Amino acid sequence: MSSNISLRSILDANKLIGPNFLNWNLNVKIVLKKEKRLHVLENPIPNTPVEDAEEEIKNEHQRYVDDDDE
Repeated sequence: MSSNISLRSILDANKLIGPNFLNWNLNVKIVLKKEKRLHVLENPIPNTPVEDAEEEIKNEHQRYVDDDDE
């Protein structure tokens, strides 16, 4: 957990101010990759599963939505 906090400090120290977009974007990707959430930038949100879908599929979709919200 402490490594995630130190990684997030990268984002606190490097705010987006327009001309630094490329560096800021790289820092965001570094943090998300370390937290295993980079997929929220690289992949679209999957379609909502049907009501009678397996619980595992529903849980996987909900995890993705939660990661995207966070």
